[in-house]
Amino acid sequence: MGFRATDGPHVRMFKKRVTLSLPPMVYDLIIIGGGPAGLTAGVYARTRKLSTLILEAQAIGGQLEWLYPTKSVYDYPSYIAIEGGELAQLFVLHSRESGAELRSEEVVDIERQPSGFRVRTREGNAFETRTILLAMGMGLFEPKRLDVPGETELEGRGVEYRVRDRHEFKDKRVIVVGGGDSALEIALEIFAAAKKVILVHRRGEFRAMEKNVEAVLKSPIEVRFDAEVTSIEGDGHVERAVVYDNRTLKKQVFDVDAVIVNIGFQPKITPLPKWGIELEGERLIKVKADMSTSVRGIYACGDIVSYPGKDKRIVTGCGEAVTAIMSVYKYLKQPYWA
Repeated sequence: MGFRATDGPHVRMFKKRVTLSLPPMVYDLIIIGGGPAGLTAGVYARTRKLSTLILEAQAIGGQLEWLYPTKSVYDYPSYIAIEGGELAQLFVLHSRESGAELRSEEVVDIERQPSGFRVRTREGNAFETRTILLAMGMGLFEPKRLDVPGETELEGRGVEYRVRDRHEFKDKRVIVVGGGDSALEIALEIFAAAKKVILVHRRGEFRAMEKNVEAVLKSPIEVRFDAEVTSIEGDGHVERAVVYDNRTLKKQVFDVDAVIVNIGFQPKITPLPKWGIELEGERLIKVKADMSTSVRGIYACGDIVSYPGKDKRIVTGCGEAVTAIMSVYKYLKQPYWA
């Protein structure tokens, strides 16, 4: 607001004191979790013209971006093979282009309000919303560790728990520890560039999909069943790993440049119970067929939900997201006429 030369002092004083107090924006929907399910929900929410905010605590794009950016994804329809990070960025791009707002913030609390909910983040922000969609994957987690000598000291200096870029292992000698799909996929991901890859698994058989097992056994990857890494050694960087054979009770020292541990992840404490969300077991959210939770106005989709016959796949989570958004829309438009 400008001043005119003809304005008197009282008018100028009045104009100076005038301030506009705008009410805080109230979103139609806040999505907690920015992985494939949450980003898909963002796209579909915008097709219904719902004002939408997506909050992601770790990396926008979810586990594909944070945990498996260079791992190939073979089971997402329309892509015979695509790297996880690339697929994640396509999800992000689509969601942003649809008009969803994305922010890298960790949600720490949800409070019920007369008009809906207030969502608070660790970054100190508070957002108002009419509905919430929980699409948090398996929640915040940290990798399980071997708890062997040298592991902590050499973490980040040859000891790794995820592969950010497979090219980092070019011409290196690598031990991969684990026997599930993720461990096998890591070994398959890096063996072409690496000088040597040894896959160490403490059991006598893998617990992975047949396709991955067959690929490993046909590859040059050296497999050590019934074996465990008992110590990791090196002067400032990984140089050796000691592997114990559970059958022969003998130890063997391998000269290596890196040890990648992938024996699972342990979740951090979940805030879901204090938000009043009914769980299935310790961490999974119990949902109805319409993806509604035990709290009216809060829905859920993706790896964090539980129901009979649930299968944790990217495409499954995306389908649940569509169902959840339709339910959110009907809830907001009550009485719904269609």
